[in-house]
Amino acid sequence: MGGKALWNKIPALLPRAGEELQTTSGLWFKASSNDGRLSVDRATKHAPSSELSIQRSISKKDFLLVYSYYDRWVNGEVGVRHDVSRKSRNTAYIFALLDKYV
Repeated sequence: MGGKALWNKIPALLPRAGEELQTTSGLWFKASSNDGRLSVDRATKHAPSSELSIQRSISKKDFLLVYSYYDRWVNGEVGVRHDVSRKSRNTAYIFALLDKYV
């Protein structure tokens, strides 16, 4: 499934109240959807929680950028995580969403 299809699919699959997911570094965050828009926030049910101070929206452009690196990251290509993290502050959250829904 391509990035644009996942962008449309993931918000529809998230529970209405949001869902807590874990990043690969072990931090928890809450992913939610409102009118087809993705957002992330601190976890309230799991610890340790991410250090987000306010809810953060994830744009389609940001999601598709991080998605374009996902296969390379999953296949263990060295340096990919660092490269994409310099371009998006939402990399950990988007990768966690992709891990769950791909």
